[in-house]
Amino acid sequence: MVQRVYDHANSRQVADIVNQIVSQFDGNTGSLTLATSGTTTTVTNAKVMQGSRIFLQPRTAAAVIANAFVLSVSKGSFVVQHSAGTAERKFDYAVFDI
Repeated sequence: MVQRVYDHANSRQVADIVNQIVSQFDGNTGSLTLATSGTTTTVTNAKVMQGSRIFLQPRTAAAVIANAFVLSVSKGSFVVQHSAGTAERKFDYAVFDI
């Protein structure tokens, strides 16, 4: 849980809170290439928790039409459901915890 800055003149308090915010985003992004041998791709990331929200961003034209969505989320990984295909379909992703 991120704390509030109560004393803006207290540089130690401000630094601690900024470091907490930065640590929340460290390792929360990545990239993936959809599997061509099936219709699901599992992505492993230690920052993923059961309640995480995963956001996908297509990076190739073939990725745009892959009908990809996050099928399931569990501690340490998530599964992307997608159509079968042979073209390279790359995505970037971001993990957010609420």
